[in-house]
Amino acid sequence: MQLPILIFRFEWRQFLRQPVQLFLLLFFLLMSLYSLYNGQRFVESQLTGLDTLVNNQQAHVQELISRFHTDTTTAKGKMLARQAGLPQVVEFKAPPIATNPPAGLALMAIGQRDLLPYFDIISSKRDVLTPPNAEIANPEKLASGNFDFSFVLIYLFPLLIIILSYDLFSREAEQQTDRLLAVQSGEIKCILFHKILFRLLFVSLLTNILSFIGLFIHPASTALHLPDVLLWFLVTNSYLLFWFAVCWLMIILRKSSQLNALVLLGIWLLLTLILPAVMNKIAALKHPMPLRTELVSSQRETMVHTWEMPIPGLLQEFYRNNPQYLSLKTDGDTAIYGNKRFVAYYDLLGRRMNKNVQEYTTAAAKHNAWLSQMAWFNPVAQMQALLNSTAKTGLSDYLYYQNQTSIFQNQWVKLMNSYLLSNKKLSLAEVQHLPTFHPAEDQTRALRILISTLSIWLAILFLLLVARQLSLSKKKQVRIIHNSTNCHTK
Repeated sequence: MQLPILIFRFEWRQFLRQPVQLFLLLFFLLMSLYSLYNGQRFVESQLTGLDTLVNNQQAHVQELISRFHTDTTTAKGKMLARQAGLPQVVEFKAPPIATNPPAGLALMAIGQRDLLPYFDIISSKRDVLTPPNAEIANPEKLASGNFDFSFVLIYLFPLLIIILSYDLFSREAEQQTDRLLAVQSGEIKCILFHKILFRLLFVSLLTNILSFIGLFIHPASTALHLPDVLLWFLVTNSYLLFWFAVCWLMIILRKSSQLNALVLLGIWLLLTLILPAVMNKIAALKHPMPLRTELVSSQRETMVHTWEMPIPGLLQEFYRNNPQYLSLKTDGDTAIYGNKRFVAYYDLLGRRMNKNVQEYTTAAAKHNAWLSQMAWFNPVAQMQALLNSTAKTGLSDYLYYQNQTSIFQNQWVKLMNSYLLSNKKLSLAEVQHLPTFHPAEDQTRALRILISTLSIWLAILFLLLVARQLSLSKKKQVRIIHNSTNCHTK
């Protein structure tokens, strides 16, 4: 134990005596703290928007309830009393909302929350293409993305690791102290291992402290679960270990400092910029992402064609698709602006659009699935997906929320149709207890994250095995040269 402690003390003193490394460390700390602040500000803005939305919805429900107690001695009061409980008025004034609030880790990995809707206004009028929750956003910012802690971890911390480790052996060789270390310790590889272990522990400690700061400053209203926290630390430390394994492989080769720096920067560029760009280009050619404008155009044509259908034929189609409402069929169903026509119209429109939407989502799913498969060969891309999944800010998390929203919307449509088709009103108790959105937790998310982490650990294991083989090969060459020298001397 004396040797590791001695090396750690020496490396710490050496680090404190190098102002360039101290300045770089300060720079990375400032970038990390700013990224945490930026993520917290983004999450707070979404929470503020959700609070405003919920408060407005509650106020509208109270306004609906007040209609049952209005003063009917005035003309306005009589009108409000007649409208009390009408399903059309209930849905127009206080439609239910489905929310996807940020989780506790969202401030550290914003992911795609800035691109994807985080709430939905539920309505029986199915329209998947023009949601009322679209916010005005700066397109330049959407294209560049948000500067969050996950960006610092994925793109900047590997540079810090390279700066601290690229000359671990070459500096000793250039100062001609490598032979002295080998004589004193008997094996320079052991000293190099403890040197890089010191850097690994130092960078890991720094990362974990910054992560704890992010956990400490997360808004109290966001949910923070222990399994997610443990997964976050597992994923981040695995990624750091991968980059140290890359640096260790270069150290084992025992090349010059300039060559080490050049090769390591080339690997960083390949994994962070070049390879993801190539994969996205291949995905666009192999599985093209469908254009949403084509889906919008198709919906417009379908809306016009469905609305222009003869009312008897429209209602016949509706009752064939919904036999549970046959008992409500009457001779007065064919009213031009009757409830049954509107219900039948939106029902048939949704069914016709489902085919086009399914084709769109299937093509998009193939595109995203191929990119997800290719991420297994690039730890950087896999790290981005893992951090987003851990923080519940990835595409898969949104799709799960969207599926829950669709289930709730079907329940709401069924409820509203039961009143519209029978020309009934909601009672005061029913208005007071309107359905609310309660999404279920994705029970398979943690397992998916653990399985995806295996790709990074496999890459680490491969790099360490290659480094070990190279080390054994070099040791064997040294022995052969030593034996041949002894034979020549004799």
